[in-house]
Amino acid sequence: MFKDLFVNFTILATLLFFGNVFFNRFRKSSWAVASASSAWLPWATGIALGLVGIVLMEFSFPIGRNSVVDLRQTAIIIAIYVAGIPGGLGAGLLIGVFRLFFFGEFGLSSYVGGTNAIVTFICVALVLRKGRLEPLRWAAAFAIQFVLLMISLYIMVGTTALHIIPVYSVIIAGTGVFTFFMLRHLNNSNELFAFMEDAAHRDFLTGLHNPRSFHFAYDRRMKRTLKNDEGFGLILLDIDHFKRVNDTHGHPAGDLVLQQLGKILMSCSPADSYCARNGGEEFAVVLDRREEDAVMRLAEKIRAAVESHAFLLDDGTKLKLTVSIGYGRTEEGSPRTLFRRVDDALYHAKESGRNRISKASSEIGSGESPPDSGSAPNPPS
Repeated sequence: MFKDLFVNFTILATLLFFGNVFFNRFRKSSWAVASASSAWLPWATGIALGLVGIVLMEFSFPIGRNSVVDLRQTAIIIAIYVAGIPGGLGAGLLIGVFRLFFFGEFGLSSYVGGTNAIVTFICVALVLRKGRLEPLRWAAAFAIQFVLLMISLYIMVGTTALHIIPVYSVIIAGTGVFTFFMLRHLNNSNELFAFMEDAAHRDFLTGLHNPRSFHFAYDRRMKRTLKNDEGFGLILLDIDHFKRVNDTHGHPAGDLVLQQLGKILMSCSPADSYCARNGGEEFAVVLDRREEDAVMRLAEKIRAAVESHAFLLDDGTKLKLTVSIGYGRTEEGSPRTLFRRVDDALYHAKESGRNRISKASSEIGSGESPPDSGSAPNPPS
């Protein structure tokens, strides 16, 4: 029996581990954004865990003379925890139908086994909550599994089922503890991996994406544009006379300015934009907008927000600073030259007096930006 139980634990651990690996890979894929709000995802997860339950059913093992058990109900419990009601229902239905029609002889045992899967889902769904791994609720779910299985065995073999209560209680308790710590370990690993992944792509000072992350995301966004004609806007900005801040107040003061500017960028930019520190005092915003007005309005909004902000230093000093901004869109000129063209526009904004926005030309190095480029009404700082 213990050999069979070890095999079941090994199957469960293996399938949970590789299922977690697949989920993490799916989370990074291009389907993840489209599937995040899709109703089919919990059902798919439930069906996958239902297949895990069927595999466990195939590795059932005997306890006593007339009793055979397995860990199929554990897959239903995990499905409810991972994917909620739809996932648990999908797993329960799949396991129940398989037990009723395809596993063993068709008769009382198949009816009881199929019903047990559905009743397990209903009862456990009243106890567990999706994504919440709480010890007491988890223990209650496995207590329900134990009670329902004992009732099922009693219906099929009568009082003989009472003799396996001590053995099966140990099996259920061990399974509950094993799966609880297994899932907690996977959760902790996922959280730690997500933290490290985020830290590798974030600028530690501003909290924005770092240059490496920006160039990777920009190249990926450009490939989408060239392949699917999905245009976007780009904004590059640079703090005017930032060297004076470091020379006059010190580098810690410059760090505070960069931190506060990062917060301004995040507060001004839409949720679907991509904000990054592109090195030194230069920042970038990738905007999923094709309309020129939207890109220009955001550029002007950032410029005005910085101009009106009082940058507070540790000693209580308040600094008034400005930024120069270049902006452009993939539709105006070659998409491959967008970054160069917007960088030229940023240079033009600085050469024209700073504290202004400048629209990118359609060609690299074609001279001054078009006359409709925005500019600040106040004199440059």
